[in-house]
Amino acid sequence: MVGKHLAKVSGAVASALLFLGVWTLFAMLFNSFIFPSPLEVAKTLTELFATGEIFPHIFATLNRAIIGFFLGLAVGSTFGYLTGMSRIFSLIVKPILELLRPIPPIAWIPLAILWFGIGDASAFFMIFIASFFPVYTSVYFGVTSLPVVLERVAKNYSLTVVQKFIHIIFPFSLPYLIAGSKTAIGIAWMCVIVAEIIASSQGLGYFIEVSRFSLEPTRVISAMLIIGVIGLVLHNLIELVEKKATSWRSVVYGE
Repeated sequence: MVGKHLAKVSGAVASALLFLGVWTLFAMLFNSFIFPSPLEVAKTLTELFATGEIFPHIFATLNRAIIGFFLGLAVGSTFGYLTGMSRIFSLIVKPILELLRPIPPIAWIPLAILWFGIGDASAFFMIFIASFFPVYTSVYFGVTSLPVVLERVAKNYSLTVVQKFIHIIFPFSLPYLIAGSKTAIGIAWMCVIVAEIIASSQGLGYFIEVSRFSLEPTRVISAMLIIGVIGLVLHNLIELVEKKATSWRSVVYGE
């Protein structure tokens, strides 16, 4: 166990050093204004955190991302379970969702601005759309993948729809729900930045756009690194939830 953990840490350190090495090489090859060095970006990052200038933008982006994600998670999982469990609901609703699903979330931006204006509401809508479909698709696939043997168990014990959902469908589909959530949080995190660049007056995306207009590449790259780190943390948090929530699978399936 210790060796495995040490290997992960060593791999992370090696990866970081490689990244910094390649970055430094490119910074030496190009003009520092076009491609700032890691040292210059580190100085800017230190200033941003020391002055507190970046914190309102971080909090604004996180607020939009988290609220929009959980809205998409709640509604997407609900529709996934309903379409997977109800043939009538599936016949009526699934064709509409399948029509809308291929539309990229970014394509909704003009309508979001038209409907909600520039601000939080349009960003919430964008993130909701980005989160809804990965969760819905994963949950639907999980419910419809229920093994026949589990269907027979529910039938043999004469379980009601609610009992079947609580004791069989939800536990079985939980890994699918979490997998969809991991995909959704990644897409949602990207979409909130795009939404802020186009239709917001605060947030990391807005910060990047303002820095671009003021010709400050070190601030742009600093915000990009912050976005990457937060995105990685959010992904790891969901993975942690996955390990805790599905720990029983190691006993049942030997995983």
